Amino acid sequence: IFCIFFLKKINTKTLKVFFIYAISQAIFSFLCYFFISVIKSYDNYIFTLRLHLIVEYLLVSIFLYHVIQSRYAKITLVFFAPIFLIINIYDYLKFGNLSFGNIPTLIEFLIFIVFIIIYLFEWMQNNSYVPIYNTMTFWICVGLFVYFTGNFFYILLVENSTNASLELKNQLKIIYCIVTIIKNLLLSFSLLANERSNNDNGNIPFPQDLDLDAITPNNKIT
Repeated sequence: IFCIFFLKKINTKTLKVFFIYAISQAIFSFLCYFFISVIKSYDNYIFTLRLHLIVEYLLVSIFLYHVIQSRYAKITLVFFAPIFLIINIYDYLKFGNLSFGNIPTLIEFLIFIVFIIIYLFEWMQNNSYVPIYNTMTFWICVGLFVYFTGNFFYILLVENSTNASLELKNQLKIIYCIVTIIKNLLLSFSLLANERSNNDNGNIPFPQDLDLDAITPNNKIT
């Protein structure tokens, strides 16, 4: 809803990828609810989750590819794409729709955590004089970082607590819901920030007709 309301501000390739990502999240959320609650098809529900994982990885990878400046980081990000696809295919052939693949999800979250940290480090190194909180991409990355890190540890706890009590599992679900809500709020309100223009290459703007040679220091009055 926020993306549609602020559609005029989505005028760069990076933000257009984010817009597609937001639309895909809404579509997959509806499909998951439809399969698990309406027609009660667990197989279709798990298959939708697996398909969502691949689509999410591709879209977030494209988004990070546009915001990261390092050439080596971009090459590495592209290199991981087919590997991640192979891992998902292998996990599907091994488990089918009996369960959702937590291992591919953990791999996805870990990869994105690392690359978002790279983006934030690059920004601090190259744009330290620019208020980073004034850009949409920063808040989008923060929202994704909160989501990936929170759910990364959530899945680890779930994997290692097979014999946990019902109370503990309910607490873990609450943590998952809180992390997801924070992520959605950050992604929504990121559109309120002022995205920098593509013509801004990170340099401090000076008037082109400024003649510094014509400026002389004040003479000291004795």
